[in-house]
Amino acid sequence: MMKNNDVVLANEHEISDICEAEKIMIQSLEKSGKMYIPIKEIVRKIPQELRNRLDIKITAPVKKLRLKMEKVIGQKLKIFPGKRVTYIGKNVLPEELVALLIKHHQEISLGLLCQKLPLSKKQSISAVNTLIEKGVLLPRINEKMTIFLSIIDSSKADNKMILKLVEKKHLSPSMSGNEALQKEFKKAFQSVGKGRNFIRIHRIREYLNWPKDKFDQVLLSLMSSYTVEIHGGDPSSMTDKEIMDSYKDEKGRLFLTISWRKN
Repeated sequence: MMKNNDVVLANEHEISDICEAEKIMIQSLEKSGKMYIPIKEIVRKIPQELRNRLDIKITAPVKKLRLKMEKVIGQKLKIFPGKRVTYIGKNVLPEELVALLIKHHQEISLGLLCQKLPLSKKQSISAVNTLIEKGVLLPRINEKMTIFLSIIDSSKADNKMILKLVEKKHLSPSMSGNEALQKEFKKAFQSVGKGRNFIRIHRIREYLNWPKDKFDQVLLSLMSSYTVEIHGGDPSSMTDKEIMDSYKDEKGRLFLTISWRKN
């Protein structure tokens, strides 16, 4: 039976491996100049030895591989499950994906845009409407009633500008954050962590003993400001309560650890 120190060390090794795999996938995206890559293609970029340690099997069916990778990817990456192809890409807003694609395909039709995006039709159209409302996109309709889209002002299509334009749509007032609560959260992180870079989320939750909604809202505000990152992992060594006191996002993905970003 493993001692507590051995368990902590094993967990830290696993978290380190997860972060390394995520780093490699991000580098692959940046090197390719793409925002998303088919899941099997990007997973192949992870060295086999590292895949073995994380029990990632490239030969597994896409659905099974996707479930496994959901435990590996952190806040910077996102899985886009499509009808034909499943992608792993940068965790950006739908509006950012739309603007980037139209930047490279001016006067693209709405139908073709929806085909190229790794989003649902509802997400794609909602993002297009938001960008039209914000003065980023110009729609044009031809005599066959086909809608074409182009960028009006390229300066508005910059990722940082889009974030400013649409952040109110994606962040509720409760997620805007409270500085005093965020400072209290950081003190708890430091007290529980005792100098470690990665901390189990359930330990901070237990230390603060806040209501669930309050804790989750402060965590979300820290995530939205890119102050912290959350990471997946293998919950098999954790109790049911520890898993319950971790964090699940709106899609049901389980995150076990948190790290504070360096300024």
